[in-house]
Amino acid sequence: MLNPALLALASRPLEWINAAAHATYRRGLLPTHRAPVPVISVGNIALGGTGKTPLVAALARTLLAAGTRPAILTRGYRRMTAEPRLVRGEEGVRWEEIGDEPALLARALPRLPIVVDADRVRGAARAVAEGGATHLLLDDGFQHWRLARELDIVATPMADPLCRRQPRREHPRALRRAHAVLLTDSHPAGVAEARAAVRRAAPGVPVLGTAVLPRGVHHQGVCHPPQWLAGRRVIAVAGIANPVRFFNQLAALGAELVTCVPLPDHHVLTEPHATRLLHQADRDRALLILTAKDVVKLPPHLARPVAWLEIEAVPLEGSFLDLLSPVLSSPPSRPR
Repeated sequence: MLNPALLALASRPLEWINAAAHATYRRGLLPTHRAPVPVISVGNIALGGTGKTPLVAALARTLLAAGTRPAILTRGYRRMTAEPRLVRGEEGVRWEEIGDEPALLARALPRLPIVVDADRVRGAARAVAEGGATHLLLDDGFQHWRLARELDIVATPMADPLCRRQPRREHPRALRRAHAVLLTDSHPAGVAEARAAVRRAAPGVPVLGTAVLPRGVHHQGVCHPPQWLAGRRVIAVAGIANPVRFFNQLAALGAELVTCVPLPDHHVLTEPHATRLLHQADRDRALLILTAKDVVKLPPHLARPVAWLEIEAVPLEGSFLDLLSPVLSSPPSRPR
């Protein structure tokens, strides 16, 4: 496995490229398009996962509860086709057509229009015209300057808030453009130190701690409370950016971890591999449990006997409604 410090060093040219690209938009050398409704971007400065997807889902639920009609704009990372799609819910949608994270969001938010299109400007127009959206959530949008946004929210891990130990898309000073920085995988004891680090790089930007909590355990068509796992033997499989987080969540719920299988982010669990894991679970008298992002990529006949953990991002302080209040009332100030 490559040294994280070397990976971080190798990503420095990407920081320079993004800095130059941002400068061209800031100076008006490339056009920026404004949607007819407010746009809320959720992004990061790191390469790889920092917990954006649970935050997008949580912000979407907050907007729905506030009486708005949000839609999500996403490019559909690693999908098998480039055809633009507008989907509502997971029925009749194959993950290969839209990507694993959009498929996860479609399952979690069946009422919400999700536009999968690499052209975010075109996707925004479609979400408003066909989806009736009053607010747009731009997934992974911090480096997408072609579509203007009213709020820029950046997710960054509490354990490495300036992403010093991982590859980056942008230098930490880019956080000065954010309207808010959300620390992911937070715990109360560490928020103050991480907040101080962010504020040294981006003075005046609000910094909020967030955590991911279990919402339910789905198995055989039934959603059980998270405590249902207490005392159960499990074989845990996770193809996400931070598999250890998933394993720790299961252990915290009282599950007995017989085997842990970490996989690369966005990994596709093949049918033979999934079948072997199910057979192993039978032999070990254990429950095979996956993340929500992994289970959407299984065919239905294999997904049914598998359990999966539904999670939810929550703020450790304040509320997501407070965070979104500028786009629910008066327009926010322009990004710095």
